[in-house]
Amino acid sequence: MAEIKFGPYEPDIFSVGSSKSSHVNNVVPTVNGYGPLAEINEFTGVLTGACRGIAGMVQSDGSSALFAGNDADLYRLNGTTRAWNNVSKSAAAYNVNARQLWDYCQFGNEVIAVTSGNPVQSYVLGTSALFADLAGSPPQARRCSVVGDFVVLGGLTANPNRVHWSGINNTTQWTAGSNQSDFQDFPDGGDVQGVAGGEFGIVFQDRAIRRMIYSGPPNIFEFQRISDNKGVVMRYSICRTGGSTFFLSSDGFYKIELSGQMTPIGENRVNRTFLGEADFSDHRFMIGVVDPFNPLVFWFYKSLASSAANTLDKVLIYNWALDRFSRASMMTIAATPMLQFSATLEGLDAVGNLDALPFSLDTYESNLAQRLGVMGADMKLGFLDGSALEATLDTPEGAVGNGARTLVRDVAPIGDASGAMISVRYRDRLIDSLAATTETAIGVRGYAPVRVNARFNTVRARVPAATNWSYLRGVDVDGRVGGRR
Repeated sequence: MAEIKFGPYEPDIFSVGSSKSSHVNNVVPTVNGYGPLAEINEFTGVLTGACRGIAGMVQSDGSSALFAGNDADLYRLNGTTRAWNNVSKSAAAYNVNARQLWDYCQFGNEVIAVTSGNPVQSYVLGTSALFADLAGSPPQARRCSVVGDFVVLGGLTANPNRVHWSGINNTTQWTAGSNQSDFQDFPDGGDVQGVAGGEFGIVFQDRAIRRMIYSGPPNIFEFQRISDNKGVVMRYSICRTGGSTFFLSSDGFYKIELSGQMTPIGENRVNRTFLGEADFSDHRFMIGVVDPFNPLVFWFYKSLASSAANTLDKVLIYNWALDRFSRASMMTIAATPMLQFSATLEGLDAVGNLDALPFSLDTYESNLAQRLGVMGADMKLGFLDGSALEATLDTPEGAVGNGARTLVRDVAPIGDASGAMISVRYRDRLIDSLAATTETAIGVRGYAPVRVNARFNTVRARVPAATNWSYLRGVDVDGRVGGRR
């Protein structure tokens, strides 16, 4: 008997003779190996048109507000009926350019929405019924963020290499020199693709990254170059949590700290595989979102193999606490951190069937913590708390045998996935294609019977969809070296 772990998902490394796994799907990295990834548990109505970006906001009273946009309009989710109400400044008010999404930020109780070629939009939570053009004549922009006490616009329609910030603590002052409002043009590095906000800002360009540090008058902000000839290749891959910002550059995935320290997190692990399969023809084809409840980054992206024009079919998942990756297959459109919507007793009448609620009325914490909201291809939003998706995990190839002929007889998964189905993929020479045994279920002894006699063996565990399980660490293999054919 020998325990073999499902290794870290690092498909760039040839798994023979290593401890790495080249295949996992629909799982998340956990301290106990891997755990299940749940499907989208939808709770909203259908958004009109194709979604071009969503954002969860928090009102001053702690309640949730959710906004979404399509090519022509902006919508707010009705917390009672779960329908999307049009809150555009007027019917068909906007024209979202190709390769663009709506970008949102929140300053106090004010929601600001931008997309290139359209006036900056403002919606005051608790006051506004519709969006309106933001006062003060701010420049049109494709990205917005909040840095300290300023709203910062980046990638301006007329000046794509510029960032322009508002007056201090005043979103309606945009005249340079007025109440510390000003702008900065960057002579090199290309277009501004995004600004990660917070106490300090990080400005991402095509080929440069700079820190944005408040210094007060007369300069207002100082800009320190962090990186030369390295920037962002997909603008919506940028996502931030606490002091860390994650993004995709032309050579792979990185993490950058507020100090400016930059760490390659995908090098010799997932970069080559991802860069070879992702569709880079449109910035909308990749969205990075941080799970606010777990130490996970989700990069939803469209693969070259997908025939769905505007749907993201793959997910790369990174657990920054464990420094490990996994992946998933899921048809999505958009995602955002958001609070759970509360329901009043009067509002329950509109829901009708209480079983349709996406949360338990007995769960006290459901309205207190943010969660990851994901919109599926059907334009309905939900949380990733539905039934578990079908999961597959492979051990490193050759961990059984590794060149020595081995007779494998029984395999037991190490974990609580009692419904897992086991098969073995095998070959005698590395130049041969992998063959596979028939899947078998776990018997009363806890082992799945298999019969394979080969030099290089890989055990695959497949956990059927809707199975109740929490972790899989590896497999226990009953094998005998020296088996003959």
